[in-house]
Amino acid sequence: MEATKERLYNDISSVFTNAIETVRTKDDCTLTDMYVCVKYDDLLVVIYDDSENILLQETIDGWDDLKENSENFEEAVIDSLKYVLNTDSIKQKFESLDFVGPFSVILVDDNFEQICELVTYDKDMIYLEDDFLDKIDKELDEFFEKLMSDVE
Repeated sequence: MEATKERLYNDISSVFTNAIETVRTKDDCTLTDMYVCVKYDDLLVVIYDDSENILLQETIDGWDDLKENSENFEEAVIDSLKYVLNTDSIKQKFESLDFVGPFSVILVDDNFEQICELVTYDKDMIYLEDDFLDKIDKELDEFFEKLMSDVE
């Protein structure tokens, strides 16, 4: 199973690397966002620039195994995309691009409606995950309950 995940992550990484190289070959191309559309039935990922021009489309064969072995395939795809986009090698490739910050990679549906923000890059700021505040709130509540359990 680990080899399958590693192959999947390598495939996704290759797709983003190729999309970044496509952007580099364009003259005077400064991005503000990049859009990712996943065709779940076809296991196809399409990457668009901020003008909705296709940069790359490719089938991710590793998603076939993921589709068979996961209860919620769409969530598993989102998790795999987020994982790859948060690796150091992909971060470095994105940060070497000419972009207007903050630069986001956004998952969209066929109508370009935003599903979720996969990652945000900005050379001057650090962005926290969407669920950071929920996690910290839960941890603070648990801490407070333990602290106050002695006082009654």
